[in-house]
Amino acid sequence: MIKIMEWTELQALWQQQDARIAESTRINKEILKRMIRKNSEKRLKWMKFWAAYGMIVPISVVCIALVSNIKFRNEWDFYLGLILLVITFTIDLYHTYQYYLSIRDINFTNQVAKTKKQLIQVDKLKRNISKWGFLTFLVALPGVCLIAQLPVINLRFVIFIIFITLFAMIKYYIHLKRFKKQLSSFNAELNEIEQLEKE
Repeated sequence: MIKIMEWTELQALWQQQDARIAESTRINKEILKRMIRKNSEKRLKWMKFWAAYGMIVPISVVCIALVSNIKFRNEWDFYLGLILLVITFTIDLYHTYQYYLSIRDINFTNQVAKTKKQLIQVDKLKRNISKWGFLTFLVALPGVCLIAQLPVINLRFVIFIIFITLFAMIKYYIHLKRFKKQLSSFNAELNEIEQLEKE
C-alpha cells in the first residue's frame, strides 16, 4: 500500500515537472517569437518611412523648383513638358502609394503564410516602382528640358544626360539589391517563427 502511494506521488510529481517544463518551453518560444517579430517590425517601420518619403519629398522638390525657377510661357513646348512631368509624377506617385499601402497592411502577428504572401506582393510592387521609376525618369527628363528651354543638341548636354541615366540605373540597381536583402531577412525570420510554432 505504501509502495503504491509512493509510486502515485512520484508519478504526480513527474507529471507536474513535465507540465512545468512544457510551460517553460512555451514561454521561451513565445519570448523568442516576440523578439523576432520586434526586429521585423522595426525594419518594416523604416520601409514605411522611406515609402512615405518617396511620395512626399520628390513632389515637394519639383513643385518648389517649378514655382521658383520656371517662367510660365504660353508656348507648345512648355505645355508638352508640363504634361510629361505631370504624367510621370502621377505614375510614380500611384506606384509608390500602392507600395506604401501594401507595407502598411503587413502584420507579423498574422499567420506566417499570409505574411509571406504579402511580402511577395510587396516585392512585386517594389519591382514595378523600380521599372516605372526608371522609365518615367527617361520621360520626365525631356519634359524638364522642354519647360526650361534647355538646348538638347549640345555635346555637354548629351554627356550630362548619359551620366544622369547611368547614375539612375545604378541607383535603382542598388535599391533593388538592398530591398531583396531585406526580404530575405523577413523570410528567414518568418521561417524561424513557423518552426517554433510547429515544435
